[in-house]
This record gives sequence, C-alpha cells and structure tokens, in this order.
Amino acid sequence: MLTVNGGNFSSKATINWNGAALTTTQVSANQLMATVPAADVATPATVQVTVTNPATASTSMGMGMGMSSSGATMAETSSAMNFMVN
Repeated sequence: MLTVNGGNFSSKATINWNGAALTTTQVSANQLMATVPAADVATPATVQVTVTNPATASTSMGMGMGMSSSGATMAETSSAMNFMVN
C-alpha cells in the first residue's frame, strides 16, 4: 500500500507509479492511498511517483439572457518524487 500526503487532492485524483495510473482511494483532501502491484516492487529500482487531479467540466446556469460558467479546472499533475524500491 502506498500512501501519498499532499494537499488539494480531488476525490478522483490518481497516484501514478512510473507514469502508470494506480487505482487510488482518497482518504482526505490531503491524503491518497493505492496498492502497488507486487511485481512493481519485486526488483530494486528508483520509481517516479506523481499525482494527477483530473480536469473538471464547467457548469452553466441561465442568468436572464446570459449564461455564466464556473468551476472548470484543467488536469494537473504534480512534480515527480523518487521512490526507492529496495
């Protein structure tokens, strides 16, 4: 089990292990957990771990003759951190 601590994780954030998305569970807005496959930790290596918050669509509301959009965000991936597998 890999635990990643940080901040502002969305409920659909994904932990990436050497670029491959892992099935991720949000513990809180500051913590995520994912199971790393046994084969990925069977051999010593340095692995890059990142987190991706997915893009979210905007919502539109009718306001008289106009429309307004709010809440849209772009996907963001964190800087990589090296994880040592011994």
